[in-house]
Amino acid sequence: MARIADIDRIDITDILNKVAYILDSKEYGRMGEVFAADIQFSNPGRLTATGLDELKTAFENFPAPSLSHHITNLLLSGNEDGTVKALCKALSQRADKSMAAAEYTDVLKKTPMGWRIASRTIRPL
Repeated sequence: MARIADIDRIDITDILNKVAYILDSKEYGRMGEVFAADIQFSNPGRLTATGLDELKTAFENFPAPSLSHHITNLLLSGNEDGTVKALCKALSQRADKSMAAAEYTDVLKKTPMGWRIASRTIRPL
C-alpha cells in the first residue's frame, strides 16, 4: 500500500464530500468537478453509467433521486499506480423520505484538474 500525502487526503475528502452537494442541489452540469471523464458508475438496480456524459444524463433522467446524501467512516488507501481507493458508508434520504444505507467503493485518480473519481460502485446495505 502506497502512502497518501496529507494534502491529497484533504483534497480527496473534499471531492467525496462535494459529490453530495452537487447531487443534492441537482447541479449535474458540475459533475466534472468530482468525476473523471471516463467514470465507471455502478449502483445496481438504480443507475449505471460509463463516462461523464452518460452519468449526467442518467441523473438528469432519474425519476426519483435521493434528496440528501451523507458519507461517513471514510477509509483511504493508496495504490502503487498512484490511484487511491476510498471506502465509506453512505446514508441517503430518498424522495419518499425513507432512508437508505450503502457502502461506496471509489477509485480516484489525479488529473490535471485535481483528484477525480474514476469509478464508483455502490453496494446497498
